[in-house]
Amino acid sequence: KIEKEKCELVKQCGMVQSKVSRGEIAEEMEKEHRTFQLNMCENLIKVNEIKTKKRIDLLQNHIEHRSSHFSFFQECLNTTAKLKKFTEKLTPELQSMRASECHVRGSLCSRDFQRDQLKAALQLEQREDPGNQQAGYNMHQLQGSKQYGTEKSGTLFKKGNGLRKVWQKRKCSISNGYLTISHSTLNRPPAKLNLLTCQVKPNMDDEKCFDLVSHNRTYRFRAEDGQDCAAWVSVLGNSKEEALNVAFSMARGGGERSREELTWAIIKEVRGMPGNRECCDCSAPDPTWLSINLGILICIECSGIHREMDVHLSRIQSLSLDKLATSELLLARNISNSGFNNIMEANLPSFSMKPTVLSDTAFRKNFIISKYVEKKYAKRRPAAQCSSLPEAVKDKDIFSLLQAYAENVDLSEPVVAPLQEPGETILHLAVLLSDRTSLHIVDFLVQNSASLAKRTVEGNTPLHYCCAHNKPECAKLLLKAKANIAITNEAGETALDVARRMRHPLCEELLLQAQNNQFNSHIPVEYEWWLGQEDMYESDEDLDEKVRSQQALAMGHAS
Repeated sequence: KIEKEKCELVKQCGMVQSKVSRGEIAEEMEKEHRTFQLNMCENLIKVNEIKTKKRIDLLQNHIEHRSSHFSFFQECLNTTAKLKKFTEKLTPELQSMRASECHVRGSLCSRDFQRDQLKAALQLEQREDPGNQQAGYNMHQLQGSKQYGTEKSGTLFKKGNGLRKVWQKRKCSISNGYLTISHSTLNRPPAKLNLLTCQVKPNMDDEKCFDLVSHNRTYRFRAEDGQDCAAWVSVLGNSKEEALNVAFSMARGGGERSREELTWAIIKEVRGMPGNRECCDCSAPDPTWLSINLGILICIECSGIHREMDVHLSRIQSLSLDKLATSELLLARNISNSGFNNIMEANLPSFSMKPTVLSDTAFRKNFIISKYVEKKYAKRRPAAQCSSLPEAVKDKDIFSLLQAYAENVDLSEPVVAPLQEPGETILHLAVLLSDRTSLHIVDFLVQNSASLAKRTVEGNTPLHYCCAHNKPECAKLLLKAKANIAITNEAGETALDVARRMRHPLCEELLLQAQNNQFNSHIPVEYEWWLGQEDMYESDEDLDEKVRSQQALAMGHAS
C-alpha cells in the first residue's frame, strides 16, 4: 500500500521512478505505527474515564444522597426530642388542671341539697299558679306583671315626629296582640300596630314615658303617672306574649286550618286598604269580587262585565264564595283600588263619566271597556321607555310597572341590564332578584306580560331561571300560570334537568308535580305579608308632613 502511494506521488510530480526504496517504505511504516499507538492511547484514556464515572462518581453521588437522608432524620430526631421535653413539662400542668376541675365538681355536687330545695320551691309555685302550667313562649326581654292582664284601654299622650315635637292626647286600646290608636279626627279609622313586631322599652329618664319600637320607627308615649305607665308597659308585654303563644300553637297545629286563617287575615287587610271599601269602577260599597291579575276589588255588577272581557285583561274571583290561595292575593295586598285608579283614571275628564251604583249595564260596560281595553283615561308620561323597567324591578316599584302596563309598553321585550344574560326580559330579571318581599312584582309580570315562554340567547326561560337560582316561590307562580315545562335551552336541558343538576329539591318536586298533572294551582306562597302594619300618621303634624311629601312626589312625577 505504501509503495503504491509513493508511485502515485512520483507520477503526480512528473518524475520517472519505477520502484520505491525499502528505506522509504520503512520510514513510512514507522510513522504509521506511531500514529496507531497515539490513537490507541487516546481510546484507552476515554475508556478509563468512562469506567471511572461508572464506578467512583456513581458511588460518590450515592454517598451524598445518603448523607442528605441522614441529615433529615437527624433533624427529625432533634425535633422529637424537643417535643418530648415539652410533653414532659405539660404533664404536671395537666394534672394540676385535672385536680382543679375535680375540686370544682366536688363543690358543685356538695350543693345537691340546695338544688333539690330550689326544684321543690319551683314545683310548689307552679302548683299554686295553674294558669302557668301550659307551656308558653318565654320572651327574652322585659316581662310584664301578670296582674294587669292582656287588655287595656284609656288615654295616652303621643309625641309627634314633626318639627314641633308636641304631645297630643290619643285614645288607645290593647287587645288581641294589637295596639289601636284613635286619630284626632273622627272620620279617619284608627291606626293599628301589631305587637308581634314591636318591642316595649321603659324610658330611663322619665318614669311616666315608654317607647314602642316597631319595624320602621320608634313611638314615644306618656301616661298620667308612673303607676299608669307601668300598667301600660305590662299589658303591652302580656298581650305580645299571648299573641306569640297563639301564633306558635297555630304553627304546631299547622295544616289546612292555619293556611285558611292566614288567607282570611290577608283578605281582611286587603278590604281595609285605601279605596277598597268601594268598587273600583262604580264606587258601590263593600265590593266582594277580586281581579286577581290587577289587584282591585269590584262589585258583583261590574264583575259580570269583567268576565266578558278576555282573561288576560281581568281574572275575577269571589272573596267570599271562592276558595282563594295566598298566591292569588299578592297583587291585591300591594296595589289597592286607590293606587290603581290614580293611574288608570288620572285623565278622566269628568267624574260624571264614571258609573255609579244606579247606572245601567250599558253605561257600565262602555266605561269599563274604555278604562281597561282602550286605557283611555290612563296617565301618560312624556316618554314611556322600557329602559326604566329594570330600575322598577330592582326598587320593587309595582306602580311603575302598572304605569308601563297602562301605556301599553311591551313587557315581554328583552331589556338591557348590566352583567345579565343577553335576551333577558323583565320577568327573567324579576325572578333573579326575587325574595320574600318582591313576589308581587313577579306575579304582576307573570299575569300581565306574555313572557312565560320567552328565552334568552342561551335558551333559558323564566322557569329555567327559577331552577338555576333556586326560586321555588317564583316557580309556583309560573306553573300556576301554565308555563311550558318541556322547553329546552341551548344545552338541551329542560327546567327539570336544571333543577336536578343544580340539586334544588324544592324546584324539582314542583316540576315533577306539574309533569305528572298533580300540581295544585291554589298552592300557598311564602311571602312577607306585613299583616296588621299600618302607617301611624295619627298626629295632625305627621299627617301634614305626609301630605306635603306626597304632593312633592306627585310634582316630581309630573315633571
